Amino acid sequence: MTSTRKDRMSALPAHLQELLRRRLSGQSEQTTIPSTERTGPLPLSFSQQRLWFLNELRPGDPAYNSELPLRLVGPLDIPALTKALQGLLTRHESLRTTFDEVDGRGVQIVQPAYELPLPLVDLSGSSGLGLNELDRVLSEEFSRPFDLRRGPLIRALLVRLSDIEHVLLLTAHHIITDGWSMGVLREDIGTLYDAALRGEEAALPPLPLQYGDFAVWQRTQSSNSALDAQLDYWKRQLAGITPLDLPTDRTRAAVRTSAGASHRFVVPRQLTARLGELARAADTTLFTTLMAACQVLFGRYARQDDVALGTVVSGRNRPELEKIVGFFVNTLVLRTRLDESLTFSEFLGTMNGIALDAFAHDEVPFERLVEAVHPERGVSRNPLFDVMVVLQDARRKVPGFSGLRVEEISLSRWSAIFDVLVSFEEVDGALTSLVEYNTDLFDVTTVERMASHLLILLERIGKNPDRPLNEVSLLSETDRRQVLVEWNDTDRQVAPVVLPELFEAQVQRSPGDVAVISDGLELTYAELNARANRLARLLIDHGAGPERFVALALPRSVDMIVAVVAVLKSG
Repeated sequence: MTSTRKDRMSALPAHLQELLRRRLSGQSEQTTIPSTERTGPLPLSFSQQRLWFLNELRPGDPAYNSELPLRLVGPLDIPALTKALQGLLTRHESLRTTFDEVDGRGVQIVQPAYELPLPLVDLSGSSGLGLNELDRVLSEEFSRPFDLRRGPLIRALLVRLSDIEHVLLLTAHHIITDGWSMGVLREDIGTLYDAALRGEEAALPPLPLQYGDFAVWQRTQSSNSALDAQLDYWKRQLAGITPLDLPTDRTRAAVRTSAGASHRFVVPRQLTARLGELARAADTTLFTTLMAACQVLFGRYARQDDVALGTVVSGRNRPELEKIVGFFVNTLVLRTRLDESLTFSEFLGTMNGIALDAFAHDEVPFERLVEAVHPERGVSRNPLFDVMVVLQDARRKVPGFSGLRVEEISLSRWSAIFDVLVSFEEVDGALTSLVEYNTDLFDVTTVERMASHLLILLERIGKNPDRPLNEVSLLSETDRRQVLVEWNDTDRQVAPVVLPELFEAQVQRSPGDVAVISDGLELTYAELNARANRLARLLIDHGAGPERFVALALPRSVDMIVAVVAVLKSG
């Protein structure tokens, strides 16, 4: 497929891209997903099944909360907004679904429509109100846990900043929604609000099906021969996969935690444009170029040439799913062999082939993939990968509310699903970027350095993609000067004294202080000095002295320290 055709396809809605891809590859048109009678609980989709399992392990974990925060500027009609929220729940079954267990299996139960409360927090009278206070209120609301069995799994909060400025926050559990679904809700709520202002019914087209219909259909497709062929591909691609072992600031806990934070940075417009040109020259996409750069970065950090990073696809390859709210997103694993003798252009070609193959086999639910690959499992890590890279859809629509200016805002996140998640979004020609990280593993300074290294790498491959990767340094000029000049500036006036004399002086200053500890044994400076003196005399009796070598073959221990000091004392 030519680059021009790819560019034209990328501007189309996802379901049209998928339809064209299938037509061009000779695949037959798909049949429509059928509706299912609501005679009782419905099965979980494969994605829901994973979140249900994780919730049973850690009930109420806010790491799987999703948010939609909107700033509304202008005269807000709160009764109309309340009615619009009611309309969302009536329209989308997923928003009023709860979860339970029947005969040992998780199920989803669609509840009757109900009125979604809209509590109001009034900050308009707060003196010296700043962004920190608003962020605190929103973050506390966003971080409150959900009870999947009792529900509801969506809630709303309205914050009044002044008579003409409010912030609306919708928070939902990920098991009933995803990023695409939040975009659907953004569009629907604007339409419903405008209709409520006019006292009319919203002119929203009827939905062809609901998420429960998809879950039932997906289960029937699990034995599909075409899906089995895709599964065989993943078994081959991920055989013998090993986790990316990034160096951390703290030891990994026995049970994975979700405490997190985020660091934002920006890839400038000029650099973003160069990366886009590089992608087009390689007949690939900006996402694949960014993923290739992240493969290089994290491969270097982990000192591994077998690098596996995760990413996500919308999971909406069928046109009837485009306006349905639910948890459709699927997870893919992009695994490469990092050969730093290649140029970045050559590595990008390899990465492009891997990405195209992965996206051509994207219908296998990640949960089935994990079951089939059988990776080494543990509660301290995610299955198959711990680092994710995503490029967000830049065509998100901000809803239109009659008489209001609407802006989407960002929240501070204090949880993390992965060790590291790098997210990019193209805004006004630049890439606004976010590194979400586990704070039980990494310090903020480490993540800031990681982001700066990624920027340096992008800058250097953007300027010269035909340079071998092993010649592309991650050090900035400031870092390079520090390493080569400042840290080597060791010209200092020191006393003409040898190490044994310095050690003896320390023994005189603090003979009772502990000098060495190993395997439960400890020696004070006086005890260490006495043992080292006895061994030094023995060594001298056996010929040790200046310019004579003494070989030591001891494990790391107290005895090794005694022997080292004794050799130095022998001259």
